[in-house]
Amino acid sequence: MSKNKVIDLDEYKYFNSPKFKSDELLEEALDETSKNKALKLAKQALDIYPDNIDAENLIVEYEENPIKKLKKIDIIIEKATKILEEQNMFSKENIGDFWLILETRPYMRARHNKIITLLELGRYSEAIKECEELLQLCNSDNTGIRYILIGLYCILEKFEQCEKLYKKYNEDSAFMLFPMAIMYFKKGDYKKAKQYLRKTEEQNEFILDFLLNENGEFLKGKISDYYSYGSEEEAFLVIHDLMYLLGSVPAFIFFIEKEYRGK
Repeated sequence: MSKNKVIDLDEYKYFNSPKFKSDELLEEALDETSKNKALKLAKQALDIYPDNIDAENLIVEYEENPIKKLKKIDIIIEKATKILEEQNMFSKENIGDFWLILETRPYMRARHNKIITLLELGRYSEAIKECEELLQLCNSDNTGIRYILIGLYCILEKFEQCEKLYKKYNEDSAFMLFPMAIMYFKKGDYKKAKQYLRKTEEQNEFILDFLLNENGEFLKGKISDYYSYGSEEEAFLVIHDLMYLLGSVPAFIFFIEKEYRGK
């Protein structure tokens, strides 16, 4: 004789809530390879639960005009901010721990999208301000904002801030070491530039080879969010994310080939 299963009322309410159903549709949208189908699912998710910020984040990702995209992102951030304010998320005890608090993640993702869009528009000073604010909200920097910020400091020749950021996180990853090499090159300290190029190669052997042997075409179709340290995928990401910075110092490639490799 089978026993009747006891139904947890709270669990039942959660799995039948508009939020849960909206999130399920959003998961489908994120896995969808078709732009039209992904947009349709994300809009359906938003119709079911209008406060689904991640659904709005996904929709705005498909906006091709960066000027329009930035305006839409600002609207999303304003909406997400109000939601978090209603939940008292901006309290003193929460500042510094954003992202570790699950409810803050859609807001943080929207702010991250804004930084990337500001980069596309060449609005580096505004992007720096956004990065610095996000690092205040999340001291542990789970989303890797420091990797963007160190490149921004470098391109605007904020060398002291570059060095402080590097020392603060004390991280010998290719994402931090390579922009430091560029920073010292721009600063005119070629000895240290070589030291950081050497450290970069120790962490990832592919970065310099790709820069010297290719013309940028190798990046197409090879960028992935998933990588392991020292891998080709990591090298692609490091170069891709710093293309704007590398473009500002064309002699740096010559320096790598003739002064560093040609030693």
